[in-house]
Formats: sequence, C-alpha cells, structure tokens
Amino acid sequence: MNIKKIILFITIMVLSLVLVSCNSAKSMMHARENELNASNDNKIADTHFNKIMEALKNEDKEGLKKIFSPNALKEAKDIDGGIDYIMKFYKGNIKSKDVAHEVSEENEHGKKTKEIKVSYTVTTDKGTYIVFFIDKLVDTKKPDNIGLYMLQIIKESDKEKEFDGGGDKTRCAGIYRPDTLK
Repeated sequence: MNIKKIILFITIMVLSLVLVSCNSAKSMMHARENELNASNDNKIADTHFNKIMEALKNEDKEGLKKIFSPNALKEAKDIDGGIDYIMKFYKGNIKSKDVAHEVSEENEHGKKTKEIKVSYTVTTDKGTYIVFFIDKLVDTKKPDNIGLYMLQIIKESDKEKEFDGGGDKTRCAGIYRPDTLK
C-alpha cells in the first residue's frame, strides 16, 4: 500500500513539474515576442524620425508629405502651410536625442489597429526641441490610416503650454501649430 502512495505521489509531482514548465515556456515565448515587437517599434520610430529630419534638412516638402497617411493628408487643415511653418521653425544640426514611445494596439473582432506615439527630445546647435509624432502602424479596417498621422515640433521650453502627448489639446491630423499661429 505504501508503494502505491509513493507511486501516486511521484506521478503527481512529475505531472505538476511538466505543467509548470509548459507555463514557464509559454511565458518566456510571450516575453520574447513582446521584446521583439518593442525592438521593431523602436526601429520604425527611428526610421520615421530620420525621414522627418532628412526632409526638414533638405527642405523637401513633398518628401515630408509622403510620410503622412492618405487620410491624415485629407483631414489636415492646410498641410502645405504646416510644412512651411515647421521648416522655418526647426533649426540646426542634431547634437543629441532622447526618445520615448508608447504603443497602443486593439483587436476588435479581427479588426486590428496599432498606433505608436513617439517623443524625441532633440538638441541641436541652435536649440532644444521636442519632436513628437503619432504613427498608425496597422489598421486592417481602414488601410488609408497607415502612416504618419500627426507631427509636432516645439521648443522644449514651451513643453508645459504646448505639449500633451497628442491628447485633446494638441491632437490633430497633419502638423500641429500653436493656436497663436493658426
């Protein structure tokens, strides 16, 4: 009888260990997947930042326009005026930059969306700026939303009054300009 209890105990322990190791492997796979997604999001953010900076440096209005999604261009109020404004506003060559980003994803009945909000603090030889953009990475329901939705460049010293991370105060299609300039 004792042998049956020992065998039963050993069997339960082995099954418990197998179940725990399966959960642990799933957790590790999920963590790795999140890490790869974050790395990919960083690459996308850096690529779009570099395209924006390149367009500003070369005063390439059409190149900057091409980064925006078709729907953002339709919704934007005076995209050409916004581009002119931002090209006159941003000055200098980049000396350093720091980045922060936030990703939001939704999957509603198989309709997926993914958006990234990216904020760079950029120091140039002429000043320090916040370069903020909202980029729609995935939209299976409305593919014309994919691309840059919003771009905001402000002086870091104006952060308190002009920046809310694309919230109600500043979110707009196209290029953000302060109310005093609109």
